[in-house]
Amino acid sequence: MSSDTFQTNAPGIDSHLWGYLLPIATNPKVLRIDFWRFSPIASLGRDPFSNTLILPGPHISGKHASISWNGKSGSQSQIVLQDMSSNGTWVNGRRFHGETCVLGDGAEIGFGAPLAVDDEEGLYDYRYIFRDVSELGPAAIDDLYTPGEVLGGGAFGQVRLAFERGSNKVVAIKKINYVKTGADIFSEISAIERVDHPHVIKILSAHHGTSGSHIYLALEYMPGGDLLDYMNREHLGRKLWPHGPDVRGLPQNICREIMYQLCHALAHIHAIGITHRDLKPENILLRDEDQDHAPFIKVADFGFAAIQKDLDKETLLRGTIGTFLYMAPEVGDPSKAGYDHYVDSFSAGVIMFYMCVTLAIR
Repeated sequence: MSSDTFQTNAPGIDSHLWGYLLPIATNPKVLRIDFWRFSPIASLGRDPFSNTLILPGPHISGKHASISWNGKSGSQSQIVLQDMSSNGTWVNGRRFHGETCVLGDGAEIGFGAPLAVDDEEGLYDYRYIFRDVSELGPAAIDDLYTPGEVLGGGAFGQVRLAFERGSNKVVAIKKINYVKTGADIFSEISAIERVDHPHVIKILSAHHGTSGSHIYLALEYMPGGDLLDYMNREHLGRKLWPHGPDVRGLPQNICREIMYQLCHALAHIHAIGITHRDLKPENILLRDEDQDHAPFIKVADFGFAAIQKDLDKETLLRGTIGTFLYMAPEVGDPSKAGYDHYVDSFSAGVIMFYMCVTLAIR
């Protein structure tokens, strides 16, 4: 972990950003909008083909506005809003129409309307508070975390135990080379940032390395390992079901509790437009292990996740993505126009089969 830096001055979830828009609207479907350091300009509007951020409301123009950062930190940092709309953009109560405006931290922005839009219970209320985090300077990663043992890894990165300096809190640091890997690590962060669920892993902080093509994710540490390890331990030790048949998986009550937790997590992420697309036992982490009860699980690794930007429209997904053994048949079927979030349900069914019927050693 040494000899690298990332843009932050404290361990925080926003260190990979230069700014974000915090919704004023009370409708929970109006989400926070993040602006990433690797992409210093963002365009907002109704047209999904010409904007990086989609605002599908009736008061929003096809290309409504852009917000750009000059890429500098400290006192030289400058963030500018450019209006390109027919209705205008309001900043701190003033209407800008075809004009530019320098944004300061705490600026109140209204896209298309200066007041609350009550249509569809405030679904199109695009009023935000702008938060400027561009002035955060680089800090060495070892200034924030003391590295521990390597927990695992592969061709594109590794996961290492670490301790937060000051609090000594135990975390897992996931280091990923986002150029070499086929997974979209930025989608992973965007996906998990949107999720607040007890059975989905939390990102504690995210850091974009300034040397090399790496991203660091500080994640909740799950000391129980993953579900495949748990299944293999039972296969070899037969502690949970010592007197069961020779060909057997986990006890039925344990399978039932694990599946309940998994389905609860899937129902939540699907409701907010996220499809995992790579569900497998290795991506289900365990917080603890108890011989009498099912372990508490959390779904992890959203590197192949798809995020639906407009929840009012059904969008088919494309691409042969995932792990073949757990992949729904429609994912690799060229005769299909695409697939939807139910591919996660198929993967969950395969996981249940392997838990109940047989146990495969990694």
